[in-house]
Amino acid sequence: MASFLKRSTARNKEIKERFRRGEVVTLIHSSHTSASLVEKLGEFGFDSVLIDCEHGSAGPREVEEMARAANLANMVSIVRPEESLPWLVTRYIECGADGVMLPLIPNATVAQSLVDRLRFSAPFDHEDRFVILMIETIEAVNNLPEIMKVEGVDAYLVAPGDLALTIGSVPITYEWQKGKRPKEVDVVVDRAIRTIVDAGKVCGTLVNRGDVQSYIEKGVRLVYDHANHMMARGARDFLGHIKDVMV
Repeated sequence: MASFLKRSTARNKEIKERFRRGEVVTLIHSSHTSASLVEKLGEFGFDSVLIDCEHGSAGPREVEEMARAANLANMVSIVRPEESLPWLVTRYIECGADGVMLPLIPNATVAQSLVDRLRFSAPFDHEDRFVILMIETIEAVNNLPEIMKVEGVDAYLVAPGDLALTIGSVPITYEWQKGKRPKEVDVVVDRAIRTIVDAGKVCGTLVNRGDVQSYIEKGVRLVYDHANHMMARGARDFLGHIKDVMV
């Protein structure tokens, strides 16, 4: 059990209220297993941080330290577990995370089992915790109407990269990640976003500086990006400026 001296849920309540009001909330992928980086991201003003155990080296010890840092920095801590398994929901909620972002949700049955597990894992304050379901496959997009009937879900995050892997007509290349995304992927992503937004639910997706406005205009209210992407942009800008000065 996480050793939080004074764990506050005030920020959680505030973010949930902002979701209800239809306001935009930011989620930043920490990209590194660093509690000090989490504190710095909170200082920069991000609303919530994703601690990634699925695509990174974070485990229970790192999650506890990073979740504590997030709480101190007035951020909501969201953990993406290695898999969407009930026992992993319990593990990371008991490490002190404010919520979970669950990958590869195929249908309502799986979604319901995981929401039930979070309620079991946080019996006294589950209403203040977060459940974000990742929509990453064509199966999930097709099943969205049923998935969204499951109560207790705060947001649905549409993942374009993983969706691309399940669209048979799309060649698997890296070019689409550089701003050249195939039309077939955009069509499916927009369909998923529209389905979620039209149902009055909170939709999230991966954004960047160039496309964030268009996604907000489509109704996306949970905007998500990686700290690495932002550091890369800052580094390119700084190093480019040095080269310009030296000319």
